[in-house]
Amino acid sequence: MNIDLEKTQSYLIWLKKKLYLDVLSKSIKTRERFVKRGQVYWCHFGINIGSEMSKADCRPCVILQNNIGNFKSPNTIVAPITHVTDTAPYIIDFTEHYDSKGNCVLDGKINLSNIVCISKARLDDPVLKDGVIVTIPNNELKKVDEGIAKIFDIIGYYKTIQEQLADKLNYIKKIKKDRNKAQDLLRDIKKELAVENNNEILIKIKKLMVDKSEYQ
Repeated sequence: MNIDLEKTQSYLIWLKKKLYLDVLSKSIKTRERFVKRGQVYWCHFGINIGSEMSKADCRPCVILQNNIGNFKSPNTIVAPITHVTDTAPYIIDFTEHYDSKGNCVLDGKINLSNIVCISKARLDDPVLKDGVIVTIPNNELKKVDEGIAKIFDIIGYYKTIQEQLADKLNYIKKIKKDRNKAQDLLRDIKKELAVENNNEILIKIKKLMVDKSEYQ
């Protein structure tokens, strides 16, 4: 077996950083750190195996875990942001973000094929820097959710829920339409009988029925 000395050196440097992050992960500040779904942070993914996501330096990642889990757990679930040109379903586009001076602060694509659970200690260095780069808006997170549904093979269930929701919205729309028709009819009846409220309608109808009965 040939040993790649350059890669070995990269592993040793990452091991040193990893030991530091492990100590950091046990601090109260890191455990109680509250990140939010959709926020983008720099993340220490480190040197990993084979085609797993690897980078000696930080790369941005987006928080995918729900906020209840983010609040209670010292870990979170993230997906890295890369500059791949792949168009696979697990590669999600998002809008580029610029600062007030017009400088691009975030671009690329969200790579859902490398979703991973990490310690919050990997997100920047909370002792030195704890800033959110940007926050991905909800309409773009919806595309992320659809991508997750595809790669975990739950898209059928996802589509079923969407269809059920569409059916319920159409049913509600129909009910509102029927209600509006009924309200219009009731308004016409009030006008025809020259009454102001619903109780007067009943009184008027009963009186008309009595008058008709006496007439017969």
